[in-house]
Amino acid sequence: MRVKASISLLTALLLFACASGVENQVGQEQNDLALNTVPVSSTETVTTSKRTTTTTEPARMSVSAENKGEHEFGSGGLVADLESWSKRELPLFITASHVDVSDIERISMFRSNAGHDYSDSFESCCSMKHYYRPFDYYEKRFTQPIFSPVDGVILYIGVDEDSGEGSWLRAYREATGKQPPDDYIDTKVFIRPDEAPNLWVRLHHVSPRQEILAAVTTSSGIDQMFGTATPAIPGFKVKAGEQIGVGLAEISIERHLTGNGVPSPCTSVDTENQWGQLPGCKAERQFHSIFEFMTDDVFNSYLEVADVERNDFIISSSERSAAPLRCNGEDFETRDTGAYLELQKSENEIPIASISEPPLSVEPLPSLESLAGQQQIVASFAGKGSSLSQQFESPSSYGVVVASDGGPIAIELDTGEGLRMIYNRPHGDGIATYESETFVASEASFVIQAAPSVAWKLLILTR
Repeated sequence: MRVKASISLLTALLLFACASGVENQVGQEQNDLALNTVPVSSTETVTTSKRTTTTTEPARMSVSAENKGEHEFGSGGLVADLESWSKRELPLFITASHVDVSDIERISMFRSNAGHDYSDSFESCCSMKHYYRPFDYYEKRFTQPIFSPVDGVILYIGVDEDSGEGSWLRAYREATGKQPPDDYIDTKVFIRPDEAPNLWVRLHHVSPRQEILAAVTTSSGIDQMFGTATPAIPGFKVKAGEQIGVGLAEISIERHLTGNGVPSPCTSVDTENQWGQLPGCKAERQFHSIFEFMTDDVFNSYLEVADVERNDFIISSSERSAAPLRCNGEDFETRDTGAYLELQKSENEIPIASISEPPLSVEPLPSLESLAGQQQIVASFAGKGSSLSQQFESPSSYGVVVASDGGPIAIELDTGEGLRMIYNRPHGDGIATYESETFVASEASFVIQAAPSVAWKLLILTR
């Protein structure tokens, strides 16, 4: 989640002074409550933090006589002794797939440049979560079933301050000309696994079932940043494989090492620079890939559609350090390039290896001036055959004009929400042109697939 940058640092400091008393009160009110989970064992060494922080002992939920031997939980809902648990090796607690993998075209790699900076207390400027891109993305955006990957309990549902008016909604409107369903609520669902009670499984952009919404009160990113958001008691118990709602399959694993365990929206260097004095940024967290904790039975669902290994989905910390990304605020300077691992191809995609040579065209393509007409050219590209990652940036609304002297040729555009087909010409010869719909100002890139002998021109024009 991105915290609203428009809230000034001065306001945050003033609110923090008021919130400290609230936090103490919340800890006292939680003092008699306990939730049930399954213990884990073994040890793990946690990397030293990149910064020095001062934390206070979290409030603890008491353990009654009948619950003797079960975990104590802090006021935020995670196990109270986070420091001790940070040294434990966690089991393979992800025992179900959170999405039907057969519907997924590609998945972003852990520590990639997909989306925006989403990093923990020890790394920066990388995406430490996974985006799942289904076939027919805009058709399935509001209908794709999302399942709990763990046995656990939902204790928080996060709602952004701009929920319902974020970039995802604008992109959907621009791509489809439609409005989302009236009953769709864009939230983040936080599940505490029974076998790993020191972390949150965060499912992003999910519209939960009504029973879950009735059992778990929503909280804002501001309350979470101040550490004053409180978990639902007793929360909503879920079993691995149980459907929790519909939406996107974006997922992150967020282990808390210090603090009171309240989920934190401090997930970028830019946010930390603005909010570093607040509990949500002071608490140390370490993010993981789901492929680290996935049972073999779950990973087999990936093997059914692709020849992959677990490490294929993870860019190691040493690899990322050797090739660091650059960020401007929360945004990557170069976004999505090489960020995704393709599981399977769309039936509509033209396999490069199967493209046959059409007859050569003797007629030259139209000039840039004739294709542009009276419109201003923002950028232009020309080539023959396939071309990957043609990139440009338009400061204003724009359209795309394509000219080709044959087919097949297919062009996909990525405006930050993933690739989507904008032009698909079948086998044939002769000059053909195409003019797209209007897109809003953005950084974007093209992927062009074409027979080796097909010549093409592509123009970006202001509108």
